[in-house]
Amino acid sequence: MSRENNPLYGAIIERGEVMTEDSGKYTVKSFDRDGIITPPITAITDSYDVGDHVFFFLFRDGSGRILGLMDD
Repeated sequence: MSRENNPLYGAIIERGEVMTEDSGKYTVKSFDRDGIITPPITAITDSYDVGDHVFFFLFRDGSGRILGLMDD
């Protein structure tokens, strides 16, 4: 299937809460998809604390990045 005909190709930006931090890798619980907690992912910039609300993306292979803080 070509990329042009597959609307689910790639990743979408999601909202979530940082659940854990270990040496610059974070797990994030999604607010947008029930039951989704990321594998450890890194941030594009900055560092985050457990409990921070962030924007992130996650690909189907489990790779992804935190994009930044949400304005709550």
